[in-house]
Amino acid sequence: MKQSTKKSGRIARIFGSKSLSKFAMGACVVTLGVAVSLSPSAEHVVTVSSPVQAKETKGEGPADMSAEDVAKRVQKFYKKTKDYHAHFQQTYTDVAAGSKKKSQGRVYFKKPGKMRWDYYKDDGKGRKKVLVSDGESFWIYEYEFKQVFKKCLASSQLPTSLKFLMGQGNLLKEFNVSFADSSTAKAPVLELVPKEPTSKYTKLVFELDPKTFQVEQTTIYDPYGNTNQIEFNKAKINKNLPDSGFNFKVPKGARVLNPQKKCASTSSNSSKSSTESADTSED
Repeated sequence: MKQSTKKSGRIARIFGSKSLSKFAMGACVVTLGVAVSLSPSAEHVVTVSSPVQAKETKGEGPADMSAEDVAKRVQKFYKKTKDYHAHFQQTYTDVAAGSKKKSQGRVYFKKPGKMRWDYYKDDGKGRKKVLVSDGESFWIYEYEFKQVFKKCLASSQLPTSLKFLMGQGNLLKEFNVSFADSSTAKAPVLELVPKEPTSKYTKLVFELDPKTFQVEQTTIYDPYGNTNQIEFNKAKINKNLPDSGFNFKVPKGARVLNPQKKCASTSSNSSKSSTESADTSED
């Protein structure tokens, strides 16, 4: 992924890679204080026979608040959030290989169901990978290979950890929550273990702002013991992000790996006429 982009001032327009189909099909978008499984581990498929039970911890949270109380405040924060964007730093740790891979970029979310992840080059100049969803279609583009992957995104396919961000689902119904060992009153940390087994992850850890209960860092643990950590900074909420920032147009010369018919709308608020439009918004 070393091909330079056109102008760094222009948002990229599509996605691809040699292992793109495996990558995209296995990718579990768990975001915004949730996490994004965009790592090599996403290509593996494993079976989890039973959910991991939440362990008793010695951590504590804000005064007079239980872990369940804090989870409700987290849910309340994101329920009020109409749109969100931030810088992110991602660190994927491969336990078996004894290696770490670091990435950085910007992330954007807008209800209902819209999101975009712009991955920057290591030197911070230009983008090397983009993931975009307008709430109906999910696109991936990596510049070096000039290949596009598209998948229709049904609301029923969204992971619980993403649904809560979009104002759907319920953390307490879907997860066993507790304070992590490292949790303190001034720096609360929630540990969330899915009540239903999943092959994507065994638990999520949220590091929270003690005043707003916004997720500042999230770590996802997969069944192999690998971790995918994402730190968010310079976050801004409810800035009325334009829908055009989540639109997509296949660039000239790019190959679509799995062409599909137009995806059905998942929301009455979705823009049906601009799904494939080029995104030219600027940060």
